[in-house]
Amino acid sequence: MSAEPLVVARMPSGVRLVAGGRAAYVDGLLAAERARAREQGRREGLDEALRTAAGKLEAAAQRLDADRERARERLSAASAELAIAIARELARVEIRAGRQDVERLVREVLAQSGIGRAPCQVHLNPDDAARLADVKFRAGTEIVPDVGVPRGDAQIETPQGLLVHDLEEALGRLAARLEQELA
Repeated sequence: MSAEPLVVARMPSGVRLVAGGRAAYVDGLLAAERARAREQGRREGLDEALRTAAGKLEAAAQRLDADRERARERLSAASAELAIAIARELARVEIRAGRQDVERLVREVLAQSGIGRAPCQVHLNPDDAARLADVKFRAGTEIVPDVGVPRGDAQIETPQGLLVHDLEEALGRLAARLEQELA
């Protein structure tokens, strides 16, 4: 074999000519590997950052949901308390103004009592009793002015016992029922 250089008329397929020799070729491979590794590290770092951020975002969303639920519960309770306070004040204003339908109140309590035609005494505040002076009730029903009965309330003595219609007590029962339903 001779030491003469081989001259090829055409470049073989799958081969390329690298300028600068073997050192330049190896430097190029190293630079390409560094670039690939840097890009892979950047992608992995970005993926990790997104996973971490997603975890923090999920935790924040769960805290927000829990806070919203607590706020909804507090709002419901506060709304119920406000509604009862408004009802109390409206009832007081209507009673002070004499706009409560005392006759209807007495007739409803008598109807719910189940005493039928049995005699009874209806104890009312003197102001409420005066408003019923000309009203006819069933026989045996006596309207009794009683300073011990608050305006808007009624106490009815029957053979079966005492029936009490107490507005404050009724509003208290309503408040308790609202609290129970909201719990």
